[in-house]
Amino acid sequence: KFSVKGSQFCQPLLEFSGACAGCGETPYVKLLTQLFGDRMMMSNATGCSSIWAAAAPSMPYTTNAEGKGPTWSNSLFEDSAEFGFGLYLGVKKIRNKVAELMQEAISLDIPQELKEAFQEWLEGMYNAEASKAAAAKILPLLEGQTHPVMQGIIDRKDFLIKKSNWAFGGDGWGYDIGYGGLDHVVASGEDINILV
Repeated sequence: KFSVKGSQFCQPLLEFSGACAGCGETPYVKLLTQLFGDRMMMSNATGCSSIWAAAAPSMPYTTNAEGKGPTWSNSLFEDSAEFGFGLYLGVKKIRNKVAELMQEAISLDIPQELKEAFQEWLEGMYNAEASKAAAAKILPLLEGQTHPVMQGIIDRKDFLIKKSNWAFGGDGWGYDIGYGGLDHVVASGEDINILV
């Protein structure tokens, strides 16, 4: 997964799109789903990519054997960067709440193994692989936990693994009508990815 060759052995979570023959956009998006797909969140500017990616009644984005795959949302032509940034900030807020709950839980009378798993997650929450490994330890240990703090973590379990946030848009969005918003999102320095 961490080399060009290795990435091609990962399952693509984009298949059978309705793109035009020779479309240059879909190979890039397919590759992104191979690298980040099971934890990918996309905001998409209205354009070609919303036609080949969301023509009812089907959608080319799919899930892996665990039922996880990219999430896709469409916005207006000009505000994909701001829309994606809002999605990112929402996820960031939820994950920060999970961190607060875990820090509180560590002081409770809970199994040591769970405390260690929480500490591991807190140390690796901004790393995709580390947060995924910690989440795999945490989820089974949370079964049967009834304390309200634990319930708060369980309620937010879909946010344990670090998300990969993306804003998609075309050249008109990236270089013209949406540039002001795109410029502000890039200037924020936050962890959001952009595909033009």
